[in-house]
Amino acid sequence: MRRRIKRKNRRRTKRINPIFVLILFVVLIFFTPKFVSTARYVYNIVHEYYLSSKDFYFSSDKLSINHTEYEITNNWSGAETYLITVNMSSKKNDMAFTESDISYNITYTCSENISCSLNKTSSTIIGTGNNGVNEDSFTISINPAGGSALSEGELAWVDIVATSTSPYSQTISGKLILEVGSSDITYEIIDTANQPYLTVNITNSQSVGANVKLSYNPETVLLDMTGKFYLNSTNNTTQQINGFDYLNSVTSFVESLSTTTVKFYKVDSTQNYSFNSMSTGTPVILLSQTQ
Repeated sequence: MRRRIKRKNRRRTKRINPIFVLILFVVLIFFTPKFVSTARYVYNIVHEYYLSSKDFYFSSDKLSINHTEYEITNNWSGAETYLITVNMSSKKNDMAFTESDISYNITYTCSENISCSLNKTSSTIIGTGNNGVNEDSFTISINPAGGSALSEGELAWVDIVATSTSPYSQTISGKLILEVGSSDITYEIIDTANQPYLTVNITNSQSVGANVKLSYNPETVLLDMTGKFYLNSTNNTTQQINGFDYLNSVTSFVESLSTTTVKFYKVDSTQNYSFNSMSTGTPVILLSQTQ
């Protein structure tokens, strides 16, 4: 007589699909803050590359696709109106530029210890197709909030967003951080590589006006002779290059509690001559106070 051997019921376990696990893992990683930040950075780079393939360039000396933090130190006394010029561009270099006009909007927020305003909230960068130079700018006016001067070393900030609306949409942004400095005459050089010009911001935080002298090598930079700093200048000096006279220093009056912007054209546009109080080395333009 044969015995029937009863087989034990084996409990079946459900096998998890490895593809499902992989997808779940990717989703979880994607939604972590660090990954989101990295993914956004990569997306911005890819999007910018795509737009450049369409000959679309939308950039600035103080804003970027990945939210630049731009520090300005010792250039503001914290009492007077402080002006910041943001330069906009629709070209990569002299060989790569946008022919069509680029319309864009500007928004901003600022820290509670200051009040801010823009000279315009929308503008257009005129392209070469309409005889433009692919350049534009806007100005931010900053004042201490409530009429009370800020203390030396105190920080204030302005967060700016510029978004193009046509022919393509792109957003660039940045946070401008100001540190209140001592009462003196200070300056900074604002520049980026592949930009044909630079600007010098001179801030007089003293209670009286002063004569300020800018000295430079005309084989490196050339003064914009259409600006007020040159038109109101005195006691300028020149040097000869190949039989021609070129300005190598210019002296002009800077009002008390004010900021003056001076424009220079670069002989080599690929260079970046940025300089501020935190920089090391010798600046391409030297400032001195004269009687």
